[in-house]
Amino acid sequence: MTRPPLLPHERWLRLGIIAMLALLAAFPLLKKTALPLPSIPCGFKSMTGLPCAFCGATRSVAALLAGDPARAIHLNALALPAVAALLAAAAICLAEFLRGRAFADWHTLSRRVGRFLPLTLLLLLAWWIPHIVSALKSPKHELVELQNPIAARLQSWLAGRQR
Repeated sequence: MTRPPLLPHERWLRLGIIAMLALLAAFPLLKKTALPLPSIPCGFKSMTGLPCAFCGATRSVAALLAGDPARAIHLNALALPAVAALLAAAAICLAEFLRGRAFADWHTLSRRVGRFLPLTLLLLLAWWIPHIVSALKSPKHELVELQNPIAARLQSWLAGRQR
């Protein structure tokens, strides 16, 4: 079934998504420059000293772009599928923008994908717990603030359980 042509605002939306994804992809590279870039502190890490599920993702993407996949996985393995999804989204938006037609009915697709949101959140939680434990057990000093009493207490509790 042939989709109708994209309306002007739909074409601009695709172009905006492509621009935002390009900016996101460039952000880890820009952080290496002398430009003062904004850094949003992680609220969870600020309160607990522990990494949230996304802590280390920017450094992970920067390592991936620098050609160091082992370090990228070490910092935050969640960044790898996120980068793949963002690249796929950018490619689809670019193809739709150039073609002038949508590939699919995005409203129906978003409703179908929305049904999997609880499962996705459960999988994210299941991944986050080992991410915290790994950050406390291995030397991931950039992800853990042991000066925080919560992180320090949890690390000592984990060390005591290993004995």
